[in-house]
Amino acid sequence: MAKRSQPSPPEVIEHDPFSIRSIEQLFTLFDGGHFLETFMADHRDLLIQMQEHNEEYGHKGAKGSFSLSVAYELGGSGDMAMKISADFKGPKKPPSQAAAYVDDNGQLTLYSPLMKRMQGGVRDVTPHDPETGEVRDV
Repeated sequence: MAKRSQPSPPEVIEHDPFSIRSIEQLFTLFDGGHFLETFMADHRDLLIQMQEHNEEYGHKGAKGSFSLSVAYELGGSGDMAMKISADFKGPKKPPSQAAAYVDDNGQLTLYSPLMKRMQGGVRDVTPHDPETGEVRDV
C-alpha cells in the first residue's frame, strides 16, 4: 500500500476576525452565548457547594468535578454542526450517624445494658428522719 503524504498545515491568518482562537470564543457560539453564562454560573455554584461542605463537614469529601462534552459533525459543504454539554457533580453529604445499644432481647435501646447490670434500680434509704429527710447512720 502506498504511503500518503501528510498535508501541509493550513496557513493561519493572524487577524482573521472570524477565526475561533480560544475555548471561550468557542463556548460563546452555543445558544448565543447563553451556554457560557450558564456554565460559569454552574461552576461558581459547584465551588460554593464545596465551600459549604467544608464548613459543615470538614475538608474530607469536599470534592467536585465537571465533565464537558463537545461533539462535532462535519457536513458535506464544510459546515460543522456542534453540540456541547456540561455535567457538574458536587460533594456528597456524608451519611447521617446515630448510636444506640442492643439490649438482652436484641432490641435497640438508648439505655446501656451495662448500666442495668451495674445498678439494681432505686435504693431504699432507711432509716431517715421523717421530719428533716436526713439519712441517719446506723
